[in-house]
Amino acid sequence: MACSDDDPTEGTNGGATLTAKVDGTGFTSLEATVGAVVNSGVLAVQGSDSSGKYIRINISSYNGKGTYKAGDALSNTNLMMYGTVTPIKAWATTFNFGTGTVTITEDTSTHIKGTFSFDGYEAGDKTTKKITEGTFNAPKK
Repeated sequence: MACSDDDPTEGTNGGATLTAKVDGTGFTSLEATVGAVVNSGVLAVQGSDSSGKYIRINISSYNGKGTYKAGDALSNTNLMMYGTVTPIKAWATTFNFGTGTVTITEDTSTHIKGTFSFDGYEAGDKTTKKITEGTFNAPKK
């Protein structure tokens, strides 16, 4: 029997989590939505909550543990994004928009752990979102 105060970050994915603060408000993804994929030297990590808000991180030229800077040029296309589905909007760091870093602290055959923070930019209405205190423990899929 489930209790109403069950922790949504614990369960069948081995404690998969992705959390952060978005403009100071807590964000916690659903465990089932958290995952990481490494393919052709690109790392993709993502998670979303029950209302469709999501955080996505793409690191091109991924080389394992270390700190990676948000995309700031055509030669650095790393992407960090916070988005919503209602309304459809995305605040991102890529090319010369936004700033941020992601630090990979652990990369094993089963999961990737790290921390991140970034300032995302939404080009349509020219607004920003400050993402702080980000952490993830993402199973490799």
